[in-house]
Amino acid sequence: MTDSASANGDSKDPEIELFVKAGSDGESIGNCPFSQRLFMILWLKGVVFNVTTVDLKRKPADLHNLAPGTHPPFLTFNGDVKTDVNKIEEFLEETLTPQKYPKLAAKHRESNTAGIDIFSKFSAYIKNTKKQDNACE
Repeated sequence: MTDSASANGDSKDPEIELFVKAGSDGESIGNCPFSQRLFMILWLKGVVFNVTTVDLKRKPADLHNLAPGTHPPFLTFNGDVKTDVNKIEEFLEETLTPQKYPKLAAKHRESNTAGIDIFSKFSAYIKNTKKQDNACE
């Protein structure tokens, strides 16, 4: 059985490990929206996966060797390292397919870009410490 065959409907689940930013205690899942998004995609797909939190202050050497120059989130899929969040999402949707895993992609592709700038504008708004710059015009 090949790795791609096991991901496309055979009874064996792929081996997935999601590496996410650790919270302030260094152990719990942190407040990274990209980590949370990948976690939710895997959870909604119903796939079995492991989560490893990475304390960026004390990043272990073995993780540096696994994905050099990369910060969480990233994942391993049957031993292959995937580091780009957008490409990971596309890969999971293309690889974890129905019948075994639900389709999560939007029915109409153009809906993916309908609010593309909302996240960046909202992030800038909540991170801004100068309240006068947040005033509505």
